Amino acid sequence: MSDLEFMQAALAEAAKAAAQGEVPVGAVVVHQGQIIARAHNQPIATHDPSAHAEMLAIRAAAQQLGNYRLSDCELYVTLEPCIMCAGAILHSRLKRVVYATNDAKTGAAGSVINPFAEPKLNHQTHIESGLCQHEASALLGDFFAQRRAAQKKTSRDIEIAGLNNLRDLGGLKTADGRTVKTGMVFRSEQWFGLPESSLKAAQALQLRSVWDFRSYGEQVRHPDPHLPGAENYWLDVLADTEQTLAFDVAQMLERPDLLQRHLGNGGAEQMMLALYRDLVASPTAQQVYAHWLNTICSTEQYPLLIHCTAGKDRTGWASVLLLSLLGVPHEAILRDYLSSHDKVIAKYQPLIERCVAAGGDIRILHAIFGVQAQYLKAAMHEVKKQAGSMPHYLADVLGLTANLQAALKERLLSE
Repeated sequence: MSDLEFMQAALAEAAKAAAQGEVPVGAVVVHQGQIIARAHNQPIATHDPSAHAEMLAIRAAAQQLGNYRLSDCELYVTLEPCIMCAGAILHSRLKRVVYATNDAKTGAAGSVINPFAEPKLNHQTHIESGLCQHEASALLGDFFAQRRAAQKKTSRDIEIAGLNNLRDLGGLKTADGRTVKTGMVFRSEQWFGLPESSLKAAQALQLRSVWDFRSYGEQVRHPDPHLPGAENYWLDVLADTEQTLAFDVAQMLERPDLLQRHLGNGGAEQMMLALYRDLVASPTAQQVYAHWLNTICSTEQYPLLIHCTAGKDRTGWASVLLLSLLGVPHEAILRDYLSSHDKVIAKYQPLIERCVAAGGDIRILHAIFGVQAQYLKAAMHEVKKQAGSMPHYLADVLGLTANLQAALKERLLSE
């Protein structure tokens, strides 16, 4: 095996840490060209501040060899070791350490301090860095971005047990200084399987209409509950596109090899980009969204709920269309769109953890279950391709008249 393969094994361990809510750092110890120990960060799970990936891997390697001296071994780790781990590396006398990316805050291989360069020490460990730096940095960046976003829960989010991605579209400001009314339009994931207590809590929303953008198969397998006083509408946004059947998610979660074969090496992102282009360009999607926007001009529709399965793609694009029509700036629309990422990832975390534990690539899973700015960018590029701009797309492609758009603004905006 090569240095690259060893570091990829360490990255796989880091992905396991991320799936478990730990800082994504992974490590492997190599002896005579073979991996003899693998580990990832586990301080939270073990209530042990010393349970860093390097420490755990070094301990496991020493047990494997029956010797606390690892002078014939090499350590591959995804993040520059801290001072604690640097001490363990020196005491175990590892001959070589390769790490992927620097740690500007606590790095003890040169970023902050460097005991490895101390000439008074009896043992010298050879240090190399930069291998798979982009991949390791991306894992860490995604993890901390998601943690920060999770801590920024807004007043627009609505707490109902079983619903991670339920929020009010109200409260957003338009470019001309008006505000989208609260309590009028809500967006979420599917409601199938909610306990009676959650359905009772949802009555506070006083919903009059529920719009389901899922496929026929999704609707049959997981039908919406009946909410008192609300009328249910079902419109299959992607009825004329293969994207809804592009892969069997359940099967691939059980078979990580299939996941890698069909959606690895950027395939998951490409599939999602194609899906978003279809949301804009497919005739059925255009008809569905046009019908929805025309229908919700009626007073009897409000308050209303829009949803699909995860509440991020089909529902996300519906929200983009409505907010764009109302005059909300694109930057605010993008922030609202991206806020679904952590909510949906949290919803599917048990599935993600099982798949990663079986060898699945967390980057593929996050690409499928999450949202990315590039997805919305692909949709907006398709809008420009179809009509030149969003206002022209709404008017010329979806056929929304000036009177209808004015009526929706009158209905949903306040001074």
